[in-house]
Amino acid sequence: MGIIAWPDWDWPSLPSSVTFTTTPPITGANLPDRTLVLTYDDGPGPNTLPVAQYLSGMGIAATFFMVGERAERQLEILAQVRALGHRLGNHTWSHPHLIDEVKSGRDVADGVRRTAAVLGAIPRPIAFRAPWGEWNLEVANALAPIADEHVGHIHWRIDCTDWAAWRDGVDPTVVATWYRVHARTMKKGIVLLHDYTADDPVIAAANRSAELTRALVPMLIADGFTFAPLDAVIAALPLPA
Repeated sequence: MGIIAWPDWDWPSLPSSVTFTTTPPITGANLPDRTLVLTYDDGPGPNTLPVAQYLSGMGIAATFFMVGERAERQLEILAQVRALGHRLGNHTWSHPHLIDEVKSGRDVADGVRRTAAVLGAIPRPIAFRAPWGEWNLEVANALAPIADEHVGHIHWRIDCTDWAAWRDGVDPTVVATWYRVHARTMKKGIVLLHDYTADDPVIAAANRSAELTRALVPMLIADGFTFAPLDAVIAALPLPA
């Protein structure tokens, strides 16, 4: 069905010179055309396992960027997602605005470190995604203490703000069509979706990411897209000079 599935892929060993400050935001721009990487943010939540199960059945390995304070209370979900062949990523402890946190002098590395501990014995380096995609040199420098265990910031090329669609009551099939059009336009890259919404319990309760995923994947396959794990993007990172 045109699906690339590498659930047993080993994370590459990156040299110590590859750090948050030497690596620009990673978007999947280095992927071949018609290749996508599916990623989900803010979980775990009620949709996390259904999404993971569906994708596993389709032979697709996704990455789930987990919020530590939620993951700590749902360790069994983390274990099941991993057993289905997916990767876990670090999305901080409480989903803060990192740029504001750094400006205020707060220790942003501590929350990332705590989340890494909750994620447990997953392959290193751990993929890291900044909440809201907020990233600059000051944030990268503030995260230097945990840089040896992480790689990132993992950004994206394809995003149709699915969380806003759930807020507005949009049908998942319509949202899938938005993503389909954006994927056709961008041709390749990392796709941002949300299996939960960390900042708004009302939107979180309205999340329909499982239905969205079941509608979207067949559309993308029909358009000739293949799916790669995030590991493939990491492996192809250019090394700093």
